[in-house]
Amino acid sequence: MRDRFLFQHTLNLRYETTADQLRCLLIRLRELLYRHPRVDSATVRVRFVGFGSSSLDVEIFAYITETAYDPFLAVQEDLLLRIMDLVGECGSGFAFPSQTLYVSQDGALNENRGREASEAVRRWREQGELPFPSHTPDQISRIDGTLDYPPKGSVRDGEKGSDRSRH
Repeated sequence: MRDRFLFQHTLNLRYETTADQLRCLLIRLRELLYRHPRVDSATVRVRFVGFGSSSLDVEIFAYITETAYDPFLAVQEDLLLRIMDLVGECGSGFAFPSQTLYVSQDGALNENRGREASEAVRRWREQGELPFPSHTPDQISRIDGTLDYPPKGSVRDGEKGSDRSRH
């Protein structure tokens, strides 16, 4: 009987992403996974793994604590959508294996979001709380399983008798 499924994806981010935007994204991705009640926080790994031919590559690895495939797919979908949101919130975007010709009306990366991400990293540095190369066990224990799942507003949000516990 299966008790977990592998969640493993590689994000291919645009090369215009700054180092601080990437740091911010890595931190927020790790926190997302630690916070999610269906993710085994002991297995979380989010790492910047390389410079691809057309992207900055971030590998995400964790186990989802589900026993059946359909619930796993629902959790995976939830995580992927949240990851898409985080990529945009940190001022980055997804790369495509293509050549880019920059013109004045290019849909460039969001400069305000990029500044916000850089500011967040600066604050973490100044406060001695930049979680690199990893979050501390105390940081993980403070956020472990705190994310709402299913997300608020979903059809299953208020479902009676649903098991929202992690284990």
